[in-house]
Amino acid sequence: MVNFRYKDLPSEDHIRIMELLPGSKDDPLRCHLTSEPRQHTIHSYEAISYAWGSSKDLFSVVCCGENLSVTKNLANALLELRSQNPKTSRRLWIDAICINQRDSGEKNKQVKQLGWIFRNARQVIAWLGNDEDGIANDCFRILKNCNVYLGEQFDIYKNTRNIPTLQPPRHLILDAASSTKIRRLMSLSYFQRLWVLQEAAVAKDCQLLWGSHRMSLAELMELACFCDGRTDITRLIGDNEPTFRFWRIIFLCVYRTYDNTDSWRVNKPLIRFLDEKHRDQRGLFLDILQIGSSLFATDARDYIYAFLGNPLAHSPDGKLLLEPDYRKSVKEVYYDVALAFLNSRHESPFLLSFVQHSSADEVTGSDGPSWVPRWRKPQKNPTPGFTIGNIGLSFKAGGDMHDFQFQVYNGSGTAKLLSLQGLIFDHLTWVSRPLRSDNFALHPAQWDEGLRTSPKTYIEMLWDDVPNDLKERYDLTKAPANSPFDENFTYTLVTGYNNREAVSFKRHRKIVQAYLNALKHAGCPEDRRKSPCQTDNQACDASRYERETRNCTNRRLALTKLGRFALVPQFAKPGDACCVFLGMVTPFILRQAATRQYHHLMGEAYVQGIMQGELVAELDRGDIEKGLITLI
Repeated sequence: MVNFRYKDLPSEDHIRIMELLPGSKDDPLRCHLTSEPRQHTIHSYEAISYAWGSSKDLFSVVCCGENLSVTKNLANALLELRSQNPKTSRRLWIDAICINQRDSGEKNKQVKQLGWIFRNARQVIAWLGNDEDGIANDCFRILKNCNVYLGEQFDIYKNTRNIPTLQPPRHLILDAASSTKIRRLMSLSYFQRLWVLQEAAVAKDCQLLWGSHRMSLAELMELACFCDGRTDITRLIGDNEPTFRFWRIIFLCVYRTYDNTDSWRVNKPLIRFLDEKHRDQRGLFLDILQIGSSLFATDARDYIYAFLGNPLAHSPDGKLLLEPDYRKSVKEVYYDVALAFLNSRHESPFLLSFVQHSSADEVTGSDGPSWVPRWRKPQKNPTPGFTIGNIGLSFKAGGDMHDFQFQVYNGSGTAKLLSLQGLIFDHLTWVSRPLRSDNFALHPAQWDEGLRTSPKTYIEMLWDDVPNDLKERYDLTKAPANSPFDENFTYTLVTGYNNREAVSFKRHRKIVQAYLNALKHAGCPEDRRKSPCQTDNQACDASRYERETRNCTNRRLALTKLGRFALVPQFAKPGDACCVFLGMVTPFILRQAATRQYHHLMGEAYVQGIMQGELVAELDRGDIEKGLITLI
């Protein structure tokens, strides 16, 4: 049998639809493939969302009488779908079959249509894979039962924050075996795949299909959105809280930003409430790319292209931020999208906050300009790195965002230079070891093993790491009453709470005290005294401080020559410069390049006493001067 040969689509307004033909269990998979005008296909097909699987493990499908190879995981999906109605054909849209993957020109055009294709499908079927261990039904039942219980509480109190401390029924608290089943579900390759975010986001109805068992994606997102830091709620899902918290972020920062109102997002009470609450808030496309960078894509260019169906990828006049072009290299695509962000009034003040280097090569710029974000991250940790600067927060280190100006030009060789108005105001004199936010947790199970048996907490050890001579030099030993630490130290670790409204030091002291008391109560060693029971408000304060330390991930604590505490990028070191750029929301850490008039961008920083535009106010008074800073 000859290999399948694609015929060109008649126009950009055409798509291919696959008809899966009837057959019994042992019959070969057979299908027809037709090209049809998009508008004629609305609601007439089901779109399949799935993880491709290994390209080395292929399966043959007979397509229009010719041989078409697909991955085994896709073949398993087709076999399951056919078995549900073995005597009836089924109209499907599947990317690996309906797009000629060998034709870059066609891919460039069809990628722009993907949002439309999944939005106008009768339903989206999210194929999770075969249910090899026979646990799918149990997993789905557990999630649904938790949602019934939590939904009843939400219906009474109308907001998760108003729900009093819960004592859930014993049958809802997961035992080790059930927790393992949920972990198995959430570790499936489907939930690690980049493209599934947009495919599910635009769906009218998205059904998870694991083997022969189904559950709406709305059920999974509902439970994830209840995981907002409350320990009494997260007890329901055992040790799976970090994974569900990640999917809560995905719902709030990705799924809700799509503008399809006919959506599964209104099918459960909490996600409907959150969707409506945030509907008019215009977020950043940068945030969506940041979250996507934690997932897996075979082609690094897809970390941009996979979200071009999002409304935030379009300017107010409807123009696409970037045209997909698979003929360009990854480096070219990332540079092009950085330029597009610089030219966007909405995104430009935040672009450099998303530069979060993961290697020394990125810092020195040998792998491309140091100021261009790399959207493909090492797949070590599924949680996205949080940015200190973001839309809607109170930070304005560079003053009015309308003052932002830039110039991009070519340097020697292939260097791409970015020049900005700004000023260098300080230098680092000490940096800590890289921080781990899990070590600030109130639950010892999240700590490093050595910390669990230590007589000191992580925050105490970090304070001890600050050199005593620097504490004396900068008068850091005079801690406030009832606290062993300098206030600027504890305030910096939570980046000033990274909030829409500033938190006063008076309020901060209460939050820190609640956290320290809870931490002593949580510690396991016998010589760590127990603290008295906390009120609900104190427990909330303790959880808040714990939660806000998330920005410590992949960063270091630092002191500057002028005695300021700072939270700086993981590759920062003493001698690096602190600067602000006019119109950008946070300070940044720079390192002088070999060509001394240029600097490498290390990344954004939190610098205590600089975040509210204090330096720009001095500029306005003429006390200091700005200059042109060029990044390489």
